[in-house]
Amino acid sequence: MNVWFDLQYAWRLFIKSWGYSLMCASVVALSVGLAVWTCALAYSQLWKPLEFPGSEQWYSVQLSADATARARPSIDAYTYQELLAHHRAADHLGAFADLAVVLSEGQATTSLRAAAISPRLFAATHVAPRLGRIFDSRDDQPGASAVAILSFDAWQQYFAGDPAIIGRTVRIDAAPVRVIGVMPRDFLAFEDFEVWMPLHLPQLARPADSTMTLTPLILLREHQTLGPIANEMKAAVDAVNRDHPQLFDPARHVTLIPAFRMFTHNAAPIVTMLSLMAAAVLLLGCVNISMVFFARLLERSRELALRTALGASRGRLLRQCLIETALVVLLGLLAGYALAALGIQWTHGIGAFISRVTASGRQAYLPTLRSVDLLWAVLSAMAIWILSTLIPAWHFARQDPAVILAGSGKGATVRDGNRSVRLLVGLQVVISCLVLVTCGNVVVAVEREVNKPHGLNTAQVLISIESTVFDARLADASRRLRYWENLTASIESHVPGSRVAFTTSAPTRPGKVAASIETREGATHDGRLTLPRTVVSDNYFALLGIRLRSGRLFDSTDDSASLPVVIIDESMASRFWPGENALGKRVRLNGSGQSSWLTVVGVVSAVPGGPYRTDASLGTMYQPLRQVVPPDFQVLIRLPDTTTDHRVALRAAAFAVDRDLPLHNLQTLDDYLAAVNLSYTAMVPILIVIALITALLAGSGLFGLISRSVAQRTQEVGIRRALGATSWRATSMFLRQGSLYLSVAVVGLALGILMMPLLSRAITNILDQVFPVTLGVVLLMAALIFTASYLPTRRALALDPGDALRSE
Repeated sequence: MNVWFDLQYAWRLFIKSWGYSLMCASVVALSVGLAVWTCALAYSQLWKPLEFPGSEQWYSVQLSADATARARPSIDAYTYQELLAHHRAADHLGAFADLAVVLSEGQATTSLRAAAISPRLFAATHVAPRLGRIFDSRDDQPGASAVAILSFDAWQQYFAGDPAIIGRTVRIDAAPVRVIGVMPRDFLAFEDFEVWMPLHLPQLARPADSTMTLTPLILLREHQTLGPIANEMKAAVDAVNRDHPQLFDPARHVTLIPAFRMFTHNAAPIVTMLSLMAAAVLLLGCVNISMVFFARLLERSRELALRTALGASRGRLLRQCLIETALVVLLGLLAGYALAALGIQWTHGIGAFISRVTASGRQAYLPTLRSVDLLWAVLSAMAIWILSTLIPAWHFARQDPAVILAGSGKGATVRDGNRSVRLLVGLQVVISCLVLVTCGNVVVAVEREVNKPHGLNTAQVLISIESTVFDARLADASRRLRYWENLTASIESHVPGSRVAFTTSAPTRPGKVAASIETREGATHDGRLTLPRTVVSDNYFALLGIRLRSGRLFDSTDDSASLPVVIIDESMASRFWPGENALGKRVRLNGSGQSSWLTVVGVVSAVPGGPYRTDASLGTMYQPLRQVVPPDFQVLIRLPDTTTDHRVALRAAAFAVDRDLPLHNLQTLDDYLAAVNLSYTAMVPILIVIALITALLAGSGLFGLISRSVAQRTQEVGIRRALGATSWRATSMFLRQGSLYLSVAVVGLALGILMMPLLSRAITNILDQVFPVTLGVVLLMAALIFTASYLPTRRALALDPGDALRSE
């Protein structure tokens, strides 16, 4: 019965002070929603297992330039061959390579996400196919017939779920391929592929013969440790580095990463930072509500004292306080979980945009709300509820009611309360400064990086995201050149007014090749360089607005019969020939000593790579399409207008030239650049929201409690005014109190600055603007603190001294 009475009383208070109730519920909702979303994100990025049993035993073999550089899950075929030959401790070592294949069914031609996979890799996952069989050791033998395994979605979409698909011959890359299996629905081992084919790796005699990049994976035996395997991998890589110093740096380092983090482990500093920020906001929300509740109890101190004098026990008072805040926290919990669900939907929207633009298929690392996340939401809300209620409630429950009732309600309670208030305000200031400094530096650093000028005219430009690969029919260079001429004419016929250029990689994502630079003395420079390189058609620079700085651009005379030439950008020119004229300098590719020297004939404006590209200072070099005649290409098309979707006409133009060489995934260049930058640009709104929540919590908490502190000293202000004190002297009394809080902010600022080096590995320019960002946070906190101090003081000074003396 007493509980029901307390619940009714709490509900009346909730309705009576609905503004206070909604404000506290909003604090809980923001804190819990951010905590749940961050928890789901961290799990999906760093802890979510792969979608097959025993995936925790799989590790990704990754290479980096040295032990401190970023490791990546890609390896050249020669190094993989040496790892394969020397591994003994692990249960299995396999690999896969991304492919872009063309499926021709009837009159339709479709590009598919494909992988060439070592046959035993499928068997090692212990996932049975839905239909047919998986690969075995016979499928990658020389002379074996071409076979393929389809994903469930590919089987349904391209073959209408044909139950007789097993054994059927389909046309892939203009060659007959027999389907031997269909994988289960939603099967996603390492990436979302639509078709798998056996990986054929010929024996390589030297690294220069390696043309394929692989993603290797290793399977541990049950209860096996990483130590022996890591030592084997390191010894093999060190041997390759030592035996081929002209191609590989001796510091090249191998790392074993859990397979479920193979593509996301570099995001660990960012995810950890977001998790810490969410924890800080959760603590800040707890402190904020605790302060506000403390202020409410100050107002009700005489009521609580009267109830105690009438026989209410401390337990009864604590229970009443807990029930009052439980209603607010419950409302905030429900709203917070809804906010987390909206955050998950927003994250999936980002993933869907990236998948659409890059044709990467399903995203395996997108967060989802699990039952454990609901539990985490409840625990977070309970933490806010218990900590924000028990501390101030216990403080008031142990006060002497006689002292409170005998005075004005501001005696010992006020003095003790002010000490507690100062501690809470100080803690809030420290946490707020820590969060604001971290968020501010990351936002500024990322904004500067993603918004740096790329030097491209991207308006009305489409790009084929996936490369079109020539098959054996077009192995001859003259046939490829004729194909490009025919494709250009067909596109210009289907879309009048368009302009066409060809490249081997997207403008901000050049490929890399081993190279040597000729120095002033005529010797090669280092011999272990890996330089960004793109092969482009003559009109590539004009189509994208890349400006010529010196020398000349490519023309029709730069073919296989002419002097081998190269154009470099100004970043490469200043890097390798500072203070010199780069024209006439020479570069040699492959570093093997057998390729021809390429003469620099032009220097163009630089096109920065994607955010935090580690090789940005190296610049980019360009080779002419007519000289290199590469085995694959991407097309760039400047359209006459954007009012019409020309993709259908462009695909028809490619189909008219060669049905087996479609243009893969045509997207606007602006969308492509946005998609490749989105993993960083998405952090900006997240951190801005965190910073706004922090500032809101800090401002409301500071204003509420400093206002209460001023209100409790209204009589003192009246006495000082009656004794002749000026308004400034009365005001300065509270401004000095604000100065004390601002000095406490130094602790939070220092902690935030100390976090910056920890994030610099992922966000390399985070330290560039530390001073202005820190100054901005100081000014913001000063504005919050002194506004919270001045406005209540101004109201107290507006009272007549006599009214102030009678204030309760």
